[in-house]
Parts: sequence; structure tokens; C-alpha cells
Amino acid sequence: MTKKLFSLLLAVAASIGTMRASDTQVDGIWYDFDTSTKTASVTYHGSSYMSYSNEYSGAIVIPSSVTYNSVTYTITSISYEAFRGCSGLISIEIPNSVTSIGEYAFKECTGLTSVTIPNSVTSMGNQTFYDCSGLTSVTIGNSVTSIGDYTFYDCSGLTSVTIGNSVTSIGDNAFKGCSSLTSVTIESDSIMSKAYLKNIFGSQVTEYIIGDEVTSIGDAAFRSCDGLTSVTIGNSVTSIGASAFFYCTGLTSVTIPNSVTSIGEYAFYCCIGLTSVTIPNSVTSIGSWAFSGCSGLTSVTIPNSVTSIGSWAFYDCSGLTSVTIGNSVT
Repeated sequence: MTKKLFSLLLAVAASIGTMRASDTQVDGIWYDFDTSTKTASVTYHGSSYMSYSNEYSGAIVIPSSVTYNSVTYTITSISYEAFRGCSGLISIEIPNSVTSIGEYAFKECTGLTSVTIPNSVTSMGNQTFYDCSGLTSVTIGNSVTSIGDYTFYDCSGLTSVTIGNSVTSIGDNAFKGCSSLTSVTIESDSIMSKAYLKNIFGSQVTEYIIGDEVTSIGDAAFRSCDGLTSVTIGNSVTSIGASAFFYCTGLTSVTIPNSVTSIGEYAFYCCIGLTSVTIPNSVTSIGSWAFSGCSGLTSVTIPNSVTSIGSWAFYDCSGLTSVTIGNSVT
């Protein structure tokens, strides 16, 4: 046997173990089967996603396993472009066996209204839900570590999103064009430490909910989020970073939980809409310029736990008429 023929036979043998079987349908879903690992990937019908336009429609429930030719395969992924362009798809149920969702998997699925990414999924490719204009809410499971570039780009109907606690990176323009996105829940400490969240989620967001998994609010995290009117801070946050809410002119009230020990300099600088703030007994220091320019603030109580108040902390708070200062300030 020649060396060339032997190499060819090896290539054929390898392809049998990971053959593409996009013409294999079981209960209305098309699959690629890997016979060597007994795993399957959900895919489109034919040689490309355009071979049979809008192949999937209505409500699709992906099972955790499927039996084909007497062999049972575990479904572990949704492949590249699997549902792309299926405008008639209105809902998708993803099982806990799936660990990855490929690039463009749901791109241009304009009829899709809501998605829950299960905790089993660890990665989401670029442009996964690109131009899913009917999508209104997304919950991203706690095992996802990264959200790719343009993942939710131009999802103009998206109103709320929950970012799980394992997410460490969000790609470029991941939420650009999400003009209706108003509520964001963040459980990720990593994302909460990033500066300028408005560059990720947009300036139109009015409500942020910071989950109990988060331990700190990073410097400039919400800087210049002028559309922000409400923020809920979880009970695990211990520090509010410098300029964290700098120039959040629409913010009207904030409750700082008992876990917080420090409020950084310029933390609420020029939050002119802020009318009340509760500083808990856990706080020991208030940074310089922390509430400077908060002209709508009418009263403040500084508890006994506070030992230091920075320079100009309440400078130009022109509406402030009542101040109570604890006995521990030195």
C-alpha cells in the first residue's frame, strides 16, 4: 500500500466518526451526529442554512438526547447558523445538555420573543441573536463566561436582560441597537467592575439591578448614565467606586445596603435628581466630592460608623436643609 493511499484511508476513517448528517431529521429537528462520541449538534437542513428557507417555525423544543439507527446521542450544541433566518420561529427550549451555541445560530429570527440560556451553556458565538427584533427578554445562565461580538446587535424589541455570575467578558457592540432595553440585571462581579456600562448596554437603560453575587461597584461603572432613574444594590456590595454614578442626572433615589463600607470620591457627583439617600451604619468613609452638586438633595443623615468625610463631599448641594452627623467623625 502506498503512503498516499494510506493517508487517504485515514482521512476517510476520521470523517466517519464526525460525519455531517444535516439531512438527518428526528421529530422535526435536523442533526449532525458524531458517532465516535455519541453526541449530536442541532443544525439546518441541507448544505447551507439557505437550502430550505425558514425550515424551523413555531415553538421548538430541543431534547437532551435523540435516538437514531438504534444509537442514542446526547445533544451538546447548537451549530453555526442552525436556525438562521427562521423568521417563523417563535420560541426555543434549550436543554441542560447543550454546552455551546454557535455563531449566527439564531441570526435574523425576527419572530423569536424570549430565550433562556441554560446553566449548562459556557459559550455563545458572535452574532448569535443578531437582528432578532422580536426578542423581548433574555436570561443568560450562570455558566456562560463570554458573550461574543454583536451577539444581540439590533434586537430592537429587547426590554430586559439578566447577565449571569460567570460572565467575564462582553464583546464589542453586543447590545448595540437594543433601543428598547431599559432593565439590566447583573450578577457578575467581573462585569460590574467595568467602567462605562452605558457603552455596553446603551444610555437608554433606566434601571439596573445589581445582584447579590456582586461585591463591588467599579470606578466609573455608571458614569454619565443620564437615563438611569433607579438602581438596586445587592447585599454583598462592600464598596462603591470613584465616580461610580458620576453625572447620573436622572437618578432620583438610592438605597445603600448595610454591606457597604466605603463610598468613593465623586461617587454621586452632580446627581442633580437625587432627592434622598440613606447611608447605612456599615459605612466608615465618604470620599471627597462624593455628593457634590446634588442640588436636589434636601436632607442627609451620616451614621455613627462614619469616621471621615472627604473634602467638598456635599459642596453645592443647594437644596440641602437638614444634616445629621454622627459622633464618630474625626
